[in-house]
Amino acid sequence: MPSPARPRSPFEIRRRTLLLGAAACATLAACGGGGDSSTPAIQLSSDRSSYLVGEKALLSVRFDGDSARIEPGIGPVANGAVVQTPALADSVVYRLIVEKAGEAPQVRELLLPVAFRERFVELPTPFPVAYHAAVEAADGSVIVIGGDRGGSTLSADVDRFDPVTRSFTRIGSLATGRSEHSALRLADGRILVFGGNTGLGVDRLTELVNPVDGTVSDAGSLARSRGAHAATLLADGRALVVGGTNDDTAELWEPTTGSWRLLASRMSHPREGHSATLLDDGRVLIAGGHFSGTDFVFAEIFDPSTETFTPLASNVTERRLLHVAERLSDGSVLLLGGEILDGQGLTLLSSVLRFDASTNGFSGAAALGSARTLASGHARADGSVLLFGGQLPGEPATGSCVAWRADTQRALAEMPTPRRWHTLNRLPDGRLLVLGGEDQNGGLVPAPLVYE
Repeated sequence: MPSPARPRSPFEIRRRTLLLGAAACATLAACGGGGDSSTPAIQLSSDRSSYLVGEKALLSVRFDGDSARIEPGIGPVANGAVVQTPALADSVVYRLIVEKAGEAPQVRELLLPVAFRERFVELPTPFPVAYHAAVEAADGSVIVIGGDRGGSTLSADVDRFDPVTRSFTRIGSLATGRSEHSALRLADGRILVFGGNTGLGVDRLTELVNPVDGTVSDAGSLARSRGAHAATLLADGRALVVGGTNDDTAELWEPTTGSWRLLASRMSHPREGHSATLLDDGRVLIAGGHFSGTDFVFAEIFDPSTETFTPLASNVTERRLLHVAERLSDGSVLLLGGEILDGQGLTLLSSVLRFDASTNGFSGAAALGSARTLASGHARADGSVLLFGGQLPGEPATGSCVAWRADTQRALAEMPTPRRWHTLNRLPDGRLLVLGGEDQNGGLVPAPLVYE
């Protein structure tokens, strides 16, 4: 059970008080680009028509030309070669590009559909944990930082999950225990840790974790305490944190100076439990969040080049928070589920919104089959989003999982133990690590899961 000594943020206390009821695909252009017979000597084919996540494919090439290469990630190939792909993490289109002097390049495309086995593998329990941060490191491992681990104080532990051995190793320790914090992997591979609750009450302290050797160093101090905030890494390498409890401000961490800077520009109003999603053009979509005042603005755009916020015109009025926000391969952003927190209690949401970055507009999408909040999400190349666990109406925590698409939804395998406040990380081979969380009674869920 969670330790009663664990400090709770005002946002969490208010939320707990108000809690009510506590793929079959086919190749696009196999063997010569979808039946184009004008250049039959150029062929790209695979050993199978579909694959399971983590498997490797064998690609065979035939061409009449001076040179050829396969993109992405394979490079130059010889005529008649058979090459093996890396582990397939998602459906992927490979392109054979053939060069011949005096002629335009010839291109053949091949779609390799990749599906999950739709099962969970339970791993040995390293430690129970919730309200932690988990970050995918450059080497494919997952770094687990802090959280509530059932002790009398918040945990300062830093652990590494090895996806090959599927084991956890303690590699370091923060300066203080921390929960409900953010952790972002920087361009140089280090992990910036900030915000949330801290065991020593030094909640403005921020730290840098080296995921290779576990060393921890000072990263300066935030200008303001941040809880129930949102954060993202910008395309230029800076880190952005916005909002938090009763806060409408934003700060940037500069890698050149190793320090934080409070911005002059502010959001339209304070936000708690909102999302911050990096768009393809480098801007950031700030959406939703709890706000008790009037004149609510559902979303705004942060422009890193001017360091300013621009409110978006929208007919969306719901004060959605704790939703899943996922950017899709086409550049749009989906906001799925979440909740509304007001004086009457919690209202869980089943609605889904799509943000079009080209028009800066929102439109409705097919609703979830059931209202859901506190879920963890994973976007797939086919435009689907997988949702794991969270909370359903009448269920303080759920083990149910669903695959959402604009045109269809289907249930996935159910987790052995219901959980909320858990983390979800993609492993290098495409499998997903589900770690920690709370069960229906508020106890810490011990066993990690790998979804494959």
